[in-house]
Amino acid sequence: MDPLSIEFSIITPSLNMLSYLKRCCASVADQEDVTFEHIVMDGESTDGTVEWLKQHKHIVSVIQKDKGMYDAINKGLFLAKGEIVSFLNADEQYLPGTLKFIKGYFDQHPEIDIVFGDVLLVRPDGSLIAYRKSYPPRWFYMLSSHLYLLSCAMFIRRRVIENGLRFDERLRDVADLVFVVEALRSGYRAAYVRRYLAVFTMTGKNRSARQNAKVEFKSIFASAPLWIRLLKWPLNIARLTEKMLSGAYWQKMPLEYAIYVSDDLNGRKAFRAEKASFKWRFE
Repeated sequence: MDPLSIEFSIITPSLNMLSYLKRCCASVADQEDVTFEHIVMDGESTDGTVEWLKQHKHIVSVIQKDKGMYDAINKGLFLAKGEIVSFLNADEQYLPGTLKFIKGYFDQHPEIDIVFGDVLLVRPDGSLIAYRKSYPPRWFYMLSSHLYLLSCAMFIRRRVIENGLRFDERLRDVADLVFVVEALRSGYRAAYVRRYLAVFTMTGKNRSARQNAKVEFKSIFASAPLWIRLLKWPLNIARLTEKMLSGAYWQKMPLEYAIYVSDDLNGRKAFRAEKASFKWRFE
């Protein structure tokens, strides 16, 4: 593929997640009307992933030990040739038309550096748990609460990466929060779109649910500016108010979507949820 023609680079860190990785890769491969490369950084899996990747030449696969997920993503960023960069974990998928929509948005908004969208949280069988709608990205909200914009629906212009912004490899679970905060504090402009772009599968082994993520966030909060630490609760009230005003708590029903739900990758399975909630672990 001519590097000049690549519009997207999607990076997927992987370790012993073959069943979910297949679905993730299929959700990228069926994106239409855009050019892309899908870079899978596999940490020497032992579940058949390496053999499967070797059979799929359209995927740029790198098989090597790494120091963790963010080390793998940073190595993928070094290889990336696309004008728009994203990372999609093995337990996540893009919804149909996502990349085409994002390409159009960036074309229409040259001043925007990072775009966030809405996400559906699903069970391993594909059924809906909750919807998570994006709302205005503000770094002081994130430092006082959590990264409320999911990384599977985050897209970054190449210029942000070329200017040297990377994920902190010292962190195991929340470097994406630090990445977004640093980007916003550095003056990069971020926006959100009211469209479902990706799904996040709650497998029971998601890193964000681990105790270490809470420990790392406490450390980050402890080093935040004093005014944020003092105003934690007022900032959280302001965040929730802005979330409400943005419409993030409401969803017109029924909610329909189509994703991959098994090793049968011949097509997406359609779902129709008659009711849904915004409620999940975080508010």
